[in-house]
Amino acid sequence: DYKTGRSPRPRFQEEALFQMRFYALILWRLHGVVPRRLQVVYLGDGRTLSHDPVQAELEQVEAEIEALWEEIATAARREEFPPRTSRLCGWCSFQDRCPAFGGTPPAVPAEGLVHLLGARTAPV
Repeated sequence: DYKTGRSPRPRFQEEALFQMRFYALILWRLHGVVPRRLQVVYLGDGRTLSHDPVQAELEQVEAEIEALWEEIATAARREEFPPRTSRLCGWCSFQDRCPAFGGTPPAVPAEGLVHLLGARTAPV
């Protein structure tokens, strides 16, 4: 993978590694072979982040993704999408729709929920 920005500092590398493991999981499930090496090249500073995945960690990533999907599906069924605030909220132009700022979010269209909940497919 290539990224146009700079490489992350060590404390932020876990996000990049999760993305790389996710790609490896997809390749493993599609082709039945765990990739030997994963790399992200950061064009902003020319650094490369490399990782050699093993099947056990890909199984762990798969379990994490399954749990995350269950959280998403549960939230969708309940139509409960709690906001998560951060320092970036000050830049957001949707504060009038955000409950964290006293706003009212738009109604969730029923067909959107059906589409979301139907997006999950059987494992390959």
